[in-house]
Amino acid sequence: MNPAPFEAKVGELEHGVWPISVRGELDLSTAPELEGPLEQALESDEGSVLIDLTQCEFIDSTGFALIVRAWQRLQNGDSGRTLVLCSQNDQVRRVLEITGLELSIPVHTTRDEALAALTG
Repeated sequence: MNPAPFEAKVGELEHGVWPISVRGELDLSTAPELEGPLEQALESDEGSVLIDLTQCEFIDSTGFALIVRAWQRLQNGDSGRTLVLCSQNDQVRRVLEITGLELSIPVHTTRDEALAALTG
């Protein structure tokens, strides 16, 4: 079985949140395709970022490094903006646990939970 084609896209700013959807395998060869949508959200002067990994089938260290750099940019600013993740995929969640990333970046099971956490 072939993996789903990779796609990363940023939605419109809504309720102070930039949603970024990731589909397929996020790895060394596809991570550059996530950089554009991430940069679009990060360059804005407003809004937190939700990276939706519910359709992400696999993620490697390159994908995680990209996410961590985005999170660090928001944390180092004084805007109060933040980044959260959502994922139901067992492989993705397991890697988040093993790496300890979930101790720094909030990870939610569903998109609705993540949005609720960001919008209060």
